[in-house]
Amino acid sequence: MLEIRSLSHQYNAATKLSFPDWNIRKGEQWLLLGESGSGKTTLLHMLTGIKKPTSGEVFINETNLYKLSNRALDQFRGIHIGLVFQQPHLIRSLTVKENLTIAQQFAGLKKDPGRIDEVLTELDIVQKINSYPGELSQGQLQRASIARAVLNKPSLLIADEPTSSLDNKNAKAVINLLLKLSVAGGSTLVVSTHDERVKEAFSKEYRL
Repeated sequence: MLEIRSLSHQYNAATKLSFPDWNIRKGEQWLLLGESGSGKTTLLHMLTGIKKPTSGEVFINETNLYKLSNRALDQFRGIHIGLVFQQPHLIRSLTVKENLTIAQQFAGLKKDPGRIDEVLTELDIVQKINSYPGELSQGQLQRASIARAVLNKPSLLIADEPTSSLDNKNAKAVINLLLKLSVAGGSTLVVSTHDERVKEAFSKEYRL
């Protein structure tokens, strides 16, 4: 489902990051582990088409990501890849519902208010559907970010340090939600972290 081959990124003459080959099957749940500066974020950016590798290939559902045009890559990412960032990147001038509607449109999908209601209900924040990001708590913001990531039922769900700013209770709740939603949506899950609290929930690890 996800495969990387001979992947590397050259920042300058002195700094080159190389990554071991990695093959993930559909529906598997993995931790991406590594210390700060080990290249976790760089790798995530290459897995999602945000940053082009210096060499090597990334395949998602047998599609070679970097053989796509920029426009096709944007649409492919919107449909097949769900991203949960460390900090929620919601448009502050739009309501939660409007943020999620835009995620559907960017992927080239029709507006589906029923799907938005379904996801927000699952995440227990449907009561905040017409609220603006500035009106949400940190935990609600994180759930809204997760809602946007899983909205289009992506093949691949990627979370970058999703628990770093959360206390123990909320960190556990977020990881359990990601695991549950990946199973429910049939998504492959990759969680990048250096948070030791997360490790016990996963059996598969890719370490840098």
